[in-house]
Amino acid sequence: MGSGVVQGMERKDELASLSDNDLMVRLRAASNAELMRGFEVLVGRYKNAIVSFLFRFVGDFRTAEDLAQETFLRVFKKVHDYNSSAKFSTWLYTIASNLAKDEFKRRARHPAKSLDWKGGGDTTRDVPQVQADTTDSVPDVQLEHEEARRNVKKALDLLEAHDREILLYKDVQGLSYEEIAEILGLPMGTVKSRISRARTAFKEVWKKVNP
Repeated sequence: MGSGVVQGMERKDELASLSDNDLMVRLRAASNAELMRGFEVLVGRYKNAIVSFLFRFVGDFRTAEDLAQETFLRVFKKVHDYNSSAKFSTWLYTIASNLAKDEFKRRARHPAKSLDWKGGGDTTRDVPQVQADTTDSVPDVQLEHEEARRNVKKALDLLEAHDREILLYKDVQGLSYEEIAEILGLPMGTVKSRISRARTAFKEVWKKVNP
């Protein structure tokens, strides 16, 4: 193994030891080589969580992977504009959820092409490809009983989009009230009441799915 390869691995290990925010600050002034290594670290940390979130949001695994790729592409392009006072994961979920909402709008305009999402048409060849390690990495598939998995997904799909979204943030992805408030641009009290209403709506739908 050449010394250049070894040095590259050591630098990647160094980048991997940094927090998300520290890593993003480092990458703002990084060389192209270090930028790519750091970006691979970020993709490795979040790809499965983002694909899982988008899969539950849009209901199609291939589209979820495409949207996740676009999410990380936008992070890559905006690395120099990153606000270090913001939490990286909150920013990342904001980008992902906005892309999912845009996908729903596109489906409404072109229902016959709903499974042919191709992203924004702007690609960066060097950006790591975003794919979940296996379908087993998607929490939906990890539920112990296949029937329970189907029923949870069915119940979520029957919810209003805003109820499904906020439950995905809180009860599936485990984001804090503060993070959700920042993503949605809502006061904390509004977030808490919306989560409460969404959980009530889920319970009602669950009764219909599991009579």
